[in-house]
Amino acid sequence: MGIGFVLIFYLVVFSVLAAISGSLLVIATRRYLQTALEGRAKAVLMAGLFPFACVLFAGLWFVCYAIINDTVFHRDPMIGDGWYTEIGNGYAIDMIDVTDHGFVHLVGSDGLNSPSAINGVRRLQIVGDQIYGTRDTKTVENFGSGIELEDNFFALNTKSHIRKDFPTEAALAADAKLRGIDLKMEPINTVFYRYRIGWFDWAACLVLIVTPTVTFLWLLRHIRLIKRQIVVIQLSE
Repeated sequence: MGIGFVLIFYLVVFSVLAAISGSLLVIATRRYLQTALEGRAKAVLMAGLFPFACVLFAGLWFVCYAIINDTVFHRDPMIGDGWYTEIGNGYAIDMIDVTDHGFVHLVGSDGLNSPSAINGVRRLQIVGDQIYGTRDTKTVENFGSGIELEDNFFALNTKSHIRKDFPTEAALAADAKLRGIDLKMEPINTVFYRYRIGWFDWAACLVLIVTPTVTFLWLLRHIRLIKRQIVVIQLSE
């Protein structure tokens, strides 16, 4: 699914949920403030609009989140059918439609379409300026078949951009051992998420959760103050 379709889907789902929760909040607020003379209508309106305000806030939050991730960190927005992240030394991982294989390439205008991009990568290990990996050179032919072939093994120096291919994983491991590296490659999606999730994502999620929560607590306090004024008036009479 394209990112546009996903966004429309979420908008529809969250709008329906906002309508339901807004209606429930309106009913609850009216009952709680049924004896109020002042402030009741405004409080009911605020309660009903709160879920829609949350949807609007989430939409604006996502736009900012996606733009900052793309322009500053060179990462995808985590929805849609394409995933990419920078992995250091000017290189990035891209995965399209599936997460069991992908591309390793230089960050730039050409990206995964550049002649130097490595496609069909299944497993990776990144150690300093060295990238070790395995490839399926027949990903197009094997797509959807369930076959997970690894018929190419490579070592890439991210400083010199020189790539060496090896006939077997044992030969690749031997080359790594000469550099003092114990070869322990992992699935490309495991390596991807290790680099994709960073401090900015956690900070952004904190903003997404805390802002509506604080606003909701303020709304509850506002409604409770109106109720308290009713009690004070009744006691004074």
